[in-house]
Amino acid sequence: MTKFLLLSFFLFPIIITAQEDLFNTKDLDVNTAELEATVYSKDSTANAFYIFEDGYSRFQSGGDYNILFDYKAKIKILNKEGFDHANIEIRLHKGKSGKEKIEDLKAVTYYMQNGRQHVRHLHPDVVYTEENPEYDLVKFTFPSVQPGAVLVYSYKKESPFIFNFQRWWFQEDIPKMYSRYIAEIPGNFKYHIKMIGHQPLDVENNDVKKRCFQFDGIAGEADCMRSEYVMKDIPAFKEEKYLTSRYNFISRIEYELKEIIRTDGAVKKFTRSWDDVDRELKTDNDLGKQLRKTKWVRGVLPEEISNKSNSPEKAREIYEYVRDNYRWNGEYQIFRNVSIKDLLEEKTGNVSAINILLHNLYVEEGFEALPFLSSTRGNGLPTQLYPVLSEFNYLMVQLELEGKKYLLDATEKNADFGITPYRSLNKYGRLLDFKNGSSWADIEPEGYSTVILHDSIKVNTDGTATGKSVHSFSGYHALAVKTRLEEIKPEEIFNSLSNPNDHTRSLSAVPNSMPNEVSIKFALHNSSQKINDLIYINPFSFKFFSENPFKLQERTYPIDFGYKDAYTYNVSLEIPENHEFVEIPENKIIALPEKGGTLHFMAQKISEHSVMIHCRVSFPFTVYSPGFYPYLQKFFSEMIELQEQSIVLVREKA
Repeated sequence: MTKFLLLSFFLFPIIITAQEDLFNTKDLDVNTAELEATVYSKDSTANAFYIFEDGYSRFQSGGDYNILFDYKAKIKILNKEGFDHANIEIRLHKGKSGKEKIEDLKAVTYYMQNGRQHVRHLHPDVVYTEENPEYDLVKFTFPSVQPGAVLVYSYKKESPFIFNFQRWWFQEDIPKMYSRYIAEIPGNFKYHIKMIGHQPLDVENNDVKKRCFQFDGIAGEADCMRSEYVMKDIPAFKEEKYLTSRYNFISRIEYELKEIIRTDGAVKKFTRSWDDVDRELKTDNDLGKQLRKTKWVRGVLPEEISNKSNSPEKAREIYEYVRDNYRWNGEYQIFRNVSIKDLLEEKTGNVSAINILLHNLYVEEGFEALPFLSSTRGNGLPTQLYPVLSEFNYLMVQLELEGKKYLLDATEKNADFGITPYRSLNKYGRLLDFKNGSSWADIEPEGYSTVILHDSIKVNTDGTATGKSVHSFSGYHALAVKTRLEEIKPEEIFNSLSNPNDHTRSLSAVPNSMPNEVSIKFALHNSSQKINDLIYINPFSFKFFSENPFKLQERTYPIDFGYKDAYTYNVSLEIPENHEFVEIPENKIIALPEKGGTLHFMAQKISEHSVMIHCRVSFPFTVYSPGFYPYLQKFFSEMIELQEQSIVLVREKA
């Protein structure tokens, strides 16, 4: 029987793979193998997946020269959790030059019932359009969706927006067996073509297609560049902690119009240089105008600040004055609706207004300050090859003082001088210098952000323990804790701002906020860990992390902490006079490759009745490449196991 079961175990994945080999990845036709499939062999966690996807974009010959796009897709629904993928949204952009439209929308559900194949077609009456200011959403839900169903749909789209040729998403949040995109672009239209993501192409063909495009009123036809891109067995993009924006890494092709060569040979350029952008921004009615009007801020600073000679202390006080007296309204508009005058009157404004006020105060006081354009972590990284202003959504200030550069942002009321909000930690930005030309500059927080825990624990004869635990936070940890303290009640501090072990109990929590750091003092009364005549003491009342944040089988994008990180835990443990130590944990060192991080653990007997425990973890890199992922995964598992299962064994003396 055992041999039979073992053979069945190995045959099961072979059978599934053989079944998937029968899937039709060439067109929308549905076969029996697709309908009978119950799992996807390459991702056992998938609730749905694409069997086939195809896109074809080209220019309309003559007429308005719009972009025509044909889309086809075939999706397998594996279980009820995959039903969301039966809800389809098609985005149609609109603007001053017109709007996109679709036609010939078809959708069909195929499913098995009582051993027979059934087909249900989408009725046009259940398709509706949701209107928004900048785009419309065409929405519908497939009929008769059930586990095992195969969904097929197609449509044609026409777009007047030639600046951004139709992008193609190879990767989504469910796997794809096969995805193909064909683009035909006349030689007169030159685009920047950007391949994003880590997934490799299985097929890339670039050929000249003769006589594919016709200009109105011009004899003859133009040639096109025909590009075919294919990816196979594309994994789902699964988001996990310490990710900036999924759009930095999800696999796709994007286009931006560079220039058009007219039939008379004239060239119209669309992509500008940074010199062009600098000139435009300098004279811009919103951003540029506000940066020039430094006279508007004369008299804003209190005399006790403005009368001081320029120094780091005065620079800090100017920053704190803006931070404490003007409130950010949560808006990220940096190129419109920027008004220093409104900010001064209303005391509230968007990110540009507040930080331009900070910039102008520094300039008016004789400091060397420049505006710094950037993109937040959730917005994605801006393109560096050529200017794309729409990819920036944030503005900060760089202050240079006594040979040192400070990146400042006065929108976060708990952020100290030199600490920009966590949302701003996104690798690099563009430093705007209208005299010498703009340039790229890195966003690199200085030093480590730290968490330090100091415990003084006294073990009682019944196995309970009392004492205190002081948690100190600096840098970005301090910023997060200060912000959270304002959001919660005092009785919520223990559960919200610490990671207690199962035996840990706190009678009170007293926070103390200071410049650049914050601390919380916990009064501990830990539960008994006594079994018979032995006391099993876990010296760690708290853990650095509540759980391992890294749970994927594979991660194809970087682990971006945003800042350098260090955690320290010191425990002074005292046992009763009539007790003795039987066992203390062994010292331990764990290291990541390439000096990427270390864990040092030490348990030392100080006297007959006291032990000192020391644990330090450091992460010296702000960003770790995907190759570090399995090592980080193991590192975190071992760290959490150490803090959950370390035991000091104590017994009463004979």
